[in-house]
Amino acid sequence: MFKRFLCTMLSCIFIFSSVCFANIKNPYYIKINRAKNFVSVYALDKNNEYTVNTKNFICSTGKDTPDGTFNTSNKYVWRALFGNVFGQYATRINGNILFHSVYYKKTDPSSLKTVEYNKLGQAVSMGCVRLTTADAKWIYDNCSLGTQVTIVN
Repeated sequence: MFKRFLCTMLSCIFIFSSVCFANIKNPYYIKINRAKNFVSVYALDKNNEYTVNTKNFICSTGKDTPDGTFNTSNKYVWRALFGNVFGQYATRINGNILFHSVYYKKTDPSSLKTVEYNKLGQAVSMGCVRLTTADAKWIYDNCSLGTQVTIVN
């Protein structure tokens, strides 16, 4: 009897919370233009639409950066990348595709690969979206998990 009551109550709570929170949107929407190697962040306007251009970042994408719409799913202060290097303030876009800083030789801020920093704005990544460390940290700090990211060519 108690189990049935508990299951009924939990079902009611789940349905109520789904209805109440279904229309809550993330504060930001991110669009990546692969052709221009440019990231635009949009905030909600008074009509609850993502039209307020809030931030713009130069980035580096690559030939393996996929087109499509995704939702961020994980965050890492430091993340191992292909080639035995590390990205700082990584946010997972989809699969192996991340936002992250220009890469570092090790998990030490003094080991930034400056030649790669100077390539921002060019399609040179292995698929991830490289940013300055400050821009990667802004996304890490301000864009909640589940933020929608659209990548277009």
